[in-house]
Amino acid sequence: MSKKISIISFNNLTPNEQYDLVFTKGDFLNYYLKGENRYAIYSLFRFFVEVEFNTVRNKIMNLVAFEDGRLLERYWILTELK
Repeated sequence: MSKKISIISFNNLTPNEQYDLVFTKGDFLNYYLKGENRYAIYSLFRFFVEVEFNTVRNKIMNLVAFEDGRLLERYWILTELK
């Protein structure tokens, strides 16, 4: 899938298709650790995707696509703006 898709179309994909797009077309922006989990944010087309990865189980636990709001705010705190 080489063309840009909307967040709605992304959410309608299977989990494997979503993972494939995030990890092949997405731009990694930042991450933070909380307990056993690593949260990473990617920019994909015109929206963001947060991937929750459990470091103990070595497994992706959740993937959430969003355009703005509370999920995005926690990453700005971690990013040093120049």
